[in-house]
Amino acid sequence: MREIVVVKTEENGTVHLAVRFKSPAQLHDGEDPAPLPEKELTNNAEDAIGGYMDEFSVGKPVRLTIELPEGAAAPDILTMIPESIRHHFAFRSRDLDHEILLSKREGMYSVLLMILNIIIAVIFVCNAIDNLDSIPIILLGGLITILNWVTIWDTYEHFVYDHRNLLRKKRLFEKIIQMPIEVREF
Repeated sequence: MREIVVVKTEENGTVHLAVRFKSPAQLHDGEDPAPLPEKELTNNAEDAIGGYMDEFSVGKPVRLTIELPEGAAAPDILTMIPESIRHHFAFRSRDLDHEILLSKREGMYSVLLMILNIIIAVIFVCNAIDNLDSIPIILLGGLITILNWVTIWDTYEHFVYDHRNLLRKKRLFEKIIQMPIEVREF
């Protein structure tokens, strides 16, 4: 029962995303003892909703429709589903706040290591310029060059890819929390 059908349509600049579940068990985690709307979504439901939402710019208006088989859930349950989705992504958004905080700290460590390695490289070049024909100096210079390349690349990758992806995911989750969510039966 892993198949979740997603239909995307666009009308007047607004994307309509319809996510069809075969049963409520595909939507909400059966092992979570919390009542609705605090019950967590399944990983597959989170991936389907968040993954398809991620296709579009965060600024693009999106309407989400959750589709369940007719009679699969009581009417009062159906009315709580939009709030349960918002609750789930609000909880995940708080998790991302923690990850972003840790990412900033690790990024600062990367910047400090990069600066330290650059200082070491400059000192080495200034002191070794007269001994460039010595094999140990050439090997040490190569090692320092590799260390600089690695720390600069790691810092670049951290901020340009990893940290930016966390921020993008945070904006995506915030968008899901705010957007209109409709539930209908098929």
